[in-house]
Amino acid sequence: MDLLRAAPLRAIIRLALPTTGVMVVATTSNVLHTYYVSRLGADAIAAVSLVFPFSLLAITIMAGGIGAGASSAIARALGAERLHDGVAISETAMTLTSALGLSFALAIFVGARPLFALMGGRGAILDGAVLYSRVLFGGALVTFSSSMLDSIMRGEGNVRIPSIWASLSLITQIALTPLFMFVANLGLIGAPLAMLTCQLLATIPRARYVFGGHGLLHPKFLRLTADGSALREILRVGIPASISTTINYAGIMVLTGLLARFGDAHLAAYGLATRMDFLLLSFAYGFGAAVLTLVGMATGARQADRALGYVTRAGVMMVGLLTAAGIVLCWRPDLWIGLFTPDEGIHAVGADYFRIIGLSYPFMGVSMVLAFAFQGLGRATIPLILMVTRIGAVLAVALLCTQWLGMTERAVFVTIAAGNVLSAIAMILLFARTHRELTGAVQGVPDLFPPAAA
Repeated sequence: MDLLRAAPLRAIIRLALPTTGVMVVATTSNVLHTYYVSRLGADAIAAVSLVFPFSLLAITIMAGGIGAGASSAIARALGAERLHDGVAISETAMTLTSALGLSFALAIFVGARPLFALMGGRGAILDGAVLYSRVLFGGALVTFSSSMLDSIMRGEGNVRIPSIWASLSLITQIALTPLFMFVANLGLIGAPLAMLTCQLLATIPRARYVFGGHGLLHPKFLRLTADGSALREILRVGIPASISTTINYAGIMVLTGLLARFGDAHLAAYGLATRMDFLLLSFAYGFGAAVLTLVGMATGARQADRALGYVTRAGVMMVGLLTAAGIVLCWRPDLWIGLFTPDEGIHAVGADYFRIIGLSYPFMGVSMVLAFAFQGLGRATIPLILMVTRIGAVLAVALLCTQWLGMTERAVFVTIAAGNVLSAIAMILLFARTHRELTGAVQGVPDLFPPAAA
């Protein structure tokens, strides 16, 4: 309730800054992770580039999919002052997380080689990608559990505890990764082993906080509600958000395979460039996660105009941040690519990417904030429909340009940028219409926001 009474900008900053601080540390960790891998040679960069879209898929299905569903449901329950429903949601979320973590580990162990071969991997690059991914996802249960514990706390409006332990985990990774890779002579697999070790150490205190009764909610470890109402509330947002994430990264995988056919330099450049995209969007994630929690609480409390205030203020901040980043990368793409390789072919493709797609970065930020806002409303199907439309159109046009019209990678980059712009415009229009509907419904006083659980 303190969050809902605070000024919208102050509430956003209060929730966003700790998470954004974690993203700064995560950015440093990711850059150094890529740098350490690059010391092993171009084949290692290309191998990790093959795994990168799939690792992002798994992580964001949890944080931006099932985790977002749990945060949204908890926030709406707390906004309506239904603590019992929040407890049921938390317990169910952890049970679901355990099942998903084990399933991902099994899937990657069985399917890694055919998957990465389909994406264009071959020889030493394919072998490296298979080994790296099996180690990375062998510990999916640890990665997913830490993410869900953070989602539960964020749904309560608690960003301090997740930020502290996530930052400590990432800082430790920065120190341990070169030790595992080069001092212990583990090579490529040293990077994911170091990451999993640090995540495990930071998951234990998170679990003690959530299950030890220190937060607003007091869940019990791995207790599932009998009627499944809590599960439905999580999946109401979690399934559309997860499908949306899956489609997005499936599109990236297809584009990765498409560009790999132009040569290894194109594969490595695309992998490095998309890593920068996701580093930038990770900053937007802090504000997006804040919007999800605040919009969810405002929704539960039937304050539609306050929800709009959160969205507009976060959107303006994201446009400013990503516009500045896009300008810098258009001007000096070597500031990023040059960190990892002197290869002129990789530099040339990477420069084309940033000078074309970098102009669409502000639109990507707007789409991300609005997608989180829809999740906070409990209406995640709308961004899903837009994602399906955008990815389908981009892939169709990219395949037409490269496979039938014989055009170069620049046509693919222009297509991606156009999709980003048009998708953001459509998202703005749909959110404006949804807000008008919600405002009118609240004035009519129906039961617009049903309970999370019976």
